[in-house]
Amino acid sequence: MNFDVRDLAALKHLETGHTEIEWTKALESARQSLKFIDIDFQSLELIALASRAPSKFTTLTRLIYQYGKSHPHGDQISDLILEYTNNSPFSLSDWIDTIDTFYHWLVERDRKIDFLPMLKYLDCCIASPDAREGGQTFTQLLEDMLKVAGYEG
Repeated sequence: MNFDVRDLAALKHLETGHTEIEWTKALESARQSLKFIDIDFQSLELIALASRAPSKFTTLTRLIYQYGKSHPHGDQISDLILEYTNNSPFSLSDWIDTIDTFYHWLVERDRKIDFLPMLKYLDCCIASPDAREGGQTFTQLLEDMLKVAGYEG
């Protein structure tokens, strides 16, 4: 396991302006909670590097943790996240931002969702006609889809 919390926190502080303490807490919490989940820490480092805020990183690692507890012998969700990202026009940072937005949208409505259907819904947003037209961020596509179609999950 090579997940250097101190170095990552210092790097993310310089990159994002969030305090080193905030990043250290988020990264250490992820390292501690995810050590019992089947996850590749190299993938977790990629997720940390792509995260624009400690809170968004924490949202994603919470979802990874919940998925891992519910699906202990399934595919690594981190691999699926990276696969969805690689097959889309949006960056991993965009995916993290949009996952965070979707998660908070659900929380505000007292709803819960399994992480895999959440990823599939986001993938559908990318396949929408609005996405093909371009000009919108991934988060804007999600917000538009939620306004138009809602979420039944």
